[in-house]
Amino acid sequence: MYSDIVILRGLLQGPRHGYDIKKYVERVTGGLLNNNTLYPALRKFEQRGEIRKVAEETAPGRPARTVYQITERGRNRFRALLEMADPLVLAKQEEFQVRVGHFDLMSPATRMRILEVRRDHLENALAVQEELASFSDRHPWGSRIVGFNGAQIRAELSWLDELAGPAKEAPNGSLDDNR
Repeated sequence: MYSDIVILRGLLQGPRHGYDIKKYVERVTGGLLNNNTLYPALRKFEQRGEIRKVAEETAPGRPARTVYQITERGRNRFRALLEMADPLVLAKQEEFQVRVGHFDLMSPATRMRILEVRRDHLENALAVQEELASFSDRHPWGSRIVGFNGAQIRAELSWLDELAGPAKEAPNGSLDDNR
């Protein structure tokens, strides 16, 4: 789902062909976007009317490249995906982080809802690690893992505290800025 957000965000910046979208997503996420993920997503968006084909770029010796543009329905889909605060979705690190990366496009109330859902997930995960710690003293390597996991969770909880103050402030961007 986070890849859908990033693909649509790339199209908010203007029409692009598939290869350009792929490079944008890879640059933003720091990872690779497989063609088997990108092109089915583009077909799905097009079938739902969220993007449309606007041109074909041709160059000698190269296959034609279809240029896509986001529609108003696509902008609405982008916003809905971005503002989704489903606990099962926000339990995934990449899903949470892609939303934080777009906090400038959200209202303070939406930001705080996303932070609270993530906090609930982390507090539950920390409780599990603390329960495991009581059993791990007989397993020194397991104890190291539990300690590491607990430290990571505590660090993220601390980071959420840091984000909460600025998250309450008025947004400094909007989807309209990308038109």
